[in-house]
Amino acid sequence: MIQRQLQQVEEKQRQLEERGVMVEKALRGEADYWGDSNDSQDIELHLEGLGKLDNPALMQQWFQLVQQKNSLVRYESELMIFARELELEDRQSRMQQELRERMAVDDHLKEEWELLEERLILEEMLEVVEQRDSLVSLLEEQRLQQRQEDRDLEEVIMTRGLGLNWT
Repeated sequence: MIQRQLQQVEEKQRQLEERGVMVEKALRGEADYWGDSNDSQDIELHLEGLGKLDNPALMQQWFQLVQQKNSLVRYESELMIFARELELEDRQSRMQQELRERMAVDDHLKEEWELLEERLILEEMLEVVEQRDSLVSLLEEQRLQQRQEDRDLEEVIMTRGLGLNWT
């Protein structure tokens, strides 16, 4: 499921990139641009080669594309973290099962190497738990950074008087 979602994100990113290139060219006056009308928030523009950096509607379209691309990059990053989390969860589950089976036998009936293997499994399980904790911390850190990036982008937009509706 995660792999399918990653493929969808990749396709959406490609589409946004293509649209972004068109908008940037129009902003520089290098090309005409007709905005896609598939999304009700898109603005249909035909600039007849008169694109300028001070065109508010075109700048708004460009900032919306940047915001959409940032959202997709963030979602892709979260999916990658979730995939890694699932791998670690599966690994931890397998180690717990193996450890339960080993611990079903009384310690006084085990060889020294069997006790050592149990300790190694426990150490590995602790390492996996630490890795999972670090993924949670990474995800939270990314979300805080993303909020700051959103505020920064919104500030740029507001200083240019482009008042976007952030969703």
